[in-house]
Amino acid sequence: MKCVVLSAQQFDFNSNCKQAYQSIFKLKMNDGVAMLEKEKKENPSNCMPYFIENYADFLKLFINDNRKLYESIAPKVEARLNKLKSASPKSPYYLYTQADIHLQWAFCKIKFGDNLSAIFEVKKAHSLLLENQKKFPDFKPNMKSLGLLHTIFGAIPDKYKFGAKLLGFKGSIEEGLKELNTILKDEQFQFKEETIIVYTLLLLHLQKDTKNAWNIIEKTEIPLGDNLLNYFIAATVAAHTEKNDKVISILSAKPNGINYYPFPFLDFMLGNALLNNLDADAVLYIQKFIAQNKGRSYQKEAYRKLAWHYLIQGDVATYKKYMAHILTIKDAPTDEDKAAQKEAEKKIIPNKELLKARVLSDGDNYEQALAVMNAMHPEKLVSSRDKIEYYYRKARIYDALDMEQDAVKNYLYTIQKGTSYDYYFAANACIKVAAIFEKQHKISNATQYYKKAMALDKDEYADSIDAEAKAGLNRLKK
Repeated sequence: MKCVVLSAQQFDFNSNCKQAYQSIFKLKMNDGVAMLEKEKKENPSNCMPYFIENYADFLKLFINDNRKLYESIAPKVEARLNKLKSASPKSPYYLYTQADIHLQWAFCKIKFGDNLSAIFEVKKAHSLLLENQKKFPDFKPNMKSLGLLHTIFGAIPDKYKFGAKLLGFKGSIEEGLKELNTILKDEQFQFKEETIIVYTLLLLHLQKDTKNAWNIIEKTEIPLGDNLLNYFIAATVAAHTEKNDKVISILSAKPNGINYYPFPFLDFMLGNALLNNLDADAVLYIQKFIAQNKGRSYQKEAYRKLAWHYLIQGDVATYKKYMAHILTIKDAPTDEDKAAQKEAEKKIIPNKELLKARVLSDGDNYEQALAVMNAMHPEKLVSSRDKIEYYYRKARIYDALDMEQDAVKNYLYTIQKGTSYDYYFAANACIKVAAIFEKQHKISNATQYYKKAMALDKDEYADSIDAEAKAGLNRLKK
């Protein structure tokens, strides 16, 4: 049904729409969509429901990155854009809603590897937002989306900068975060739920401001309650700010039930956090994830984590069984999945004690991890990988314990020993030592090692290491 061209009714973010929006962001998808259908019947001239329902599909694809789901949603996106285009351009929502759907769809396309098409979606979104900003300079939702784009553009690696400029993209992490922070001060901002989530994740992943990212969680600015999405955000921030036990407590209290869209990855997160504490219950949650997950991401990684659990217990046969299963899974979309694939292909059994120290360290059990390391004899390690990893693990543990001098010494030793190999240890050691130098205001040293991290070959985590290095170099330019 076409929208009726009545300026007062074309984009009405009324109580039905607001309630639907809030339900969708709690992952109560059915409740939210039902409310939108109610609004379509009661106010057929209101185009806002077609915009809001795109959030539901966007979130579904990020939770369940299933290609069939992706392909089924694609025609719906085009239909929604056509609905929005049928409205009058006199509303500030006219260009904005189209831009945001293009932007959401760009992120979905990136997730499914349609990168070239995604660039054109971003280009379209950017152009629409700039045009809308000229027409309606005080329209705050515009700043929300432009702030996100400016932050992302600021993190584009140097090798893509020229192409980005040709497409008209520019921005910096600081500029984008400032824009987002400005609109968050408005308590009445209509899209505050998503903006504070975006701001927190950008602080965490691009600005590396773990303190302020966690402060947002601790001050309940992203309230939990019956909001399943917020449990995921809070657990994600906890996992990246050395709060493994918080991950466990947050996810153990998450709401359940048929009212929520299935989110099996939360079971994987909980299982992984329990594994980091060497808790045998980890297996239950990781297996639950494997049984219920319909997406592509973390399938291989889940089997690797099960394998690790059994190897640490000394059960080499079960480790081999799960690692062999990894090779039967088609997709490896995440860095973790790629790392699991490489480990399975190499058929090299990790050193049990190094693995135990790694897992304990991942769970913020640094004193226990250091005790494991101190009980080892590095001169008895046979493979070059194990020898390099020994110093890398020690460096990571010292770093976490704020023993900077010992951390730097072991990071530099890792780099010295590992540069001629493509193991990721040397490249990631560059990132970590650069971060220490950055904190110490040794700008030239930090710059040197961020650049070296990007230049080194790495067999795992290449995308995330390069992204971290680029974000670090951007911070140093301030």
